Amino acid sequence: MPRPARPEKEVYQVKEKILKEALTILIDEGYDNLSMGKIGKHMGMTAANIYNYYQNKDELYNAIIIHGYNLLYDTLEKAIEKAPDKFERTMALLRSYLNFGITNPHYYHLMFSMIAPKYQDYIGTPMEATAFTEKQNSLRVFGLAVSIVEEYTKDHPGYQGVDGKIMAIQLWSQLHGIISLHNSGNLMEADEKPDFIIQEILANLEITIKRGVK
Repeated sequence: MPRPARPEKEVYQVKEKILKEALTILIDEGYDNLSMGKIGKHMGMTAANIYNYYQNKDELYNAIIIHGYNLLYDTLEKAIEKAPDKFERTMALLRSYLNFGITNPHYYHLMFSMIAPKYQDYIGTPMEATAFTEKQNSLRVFGLAVSIVEEYTKDHPGYQGVDGKIMAIQLWSQLHGIISLHNSGNLMEADEKPDFIIQEILANLEITIKRGVK
């Protein structure tokens, strides 16, 4: 007699545990050292059992990235919807992105810093569709950020002739630098009060954004 199928809730919980374990291995050992066997060993499961939930490590990797971008998008959207005007929406976007990167260092590293396969690497493979979903989710986050920045800069005299998309990438680069310095511990090495430094940088950035670049 075949075994009865597991309840959907139980399957979801096991898949979430697998993703969590895979994320830990990815961060600690890198993409090349991730394997279904290693995940199974860490969880007390066989590799064959892991394959019942995910096709391979590439599906796992993309599932983690997709989840990370969904978390980030929801975080940003929730922050900006409460802001009363265009300037505050922009600042809420920057603060919430910064907070996400610092409070979710593993996801952030995997999404924005780790050297690992991207969509282009999966074109023509069985994982192309899954990787495309990951790319679309990342572009959804980027599109939201660009729309908020463009909304603020388009009628601002300090941004006349400035491409809103370029401005969004410039701000993104600044935040990425702060997050990377914080998460790597280098900011603590530079100053014993990293949180104070971050708040001061944000205050300076707020002044610059109000003034514009022209």
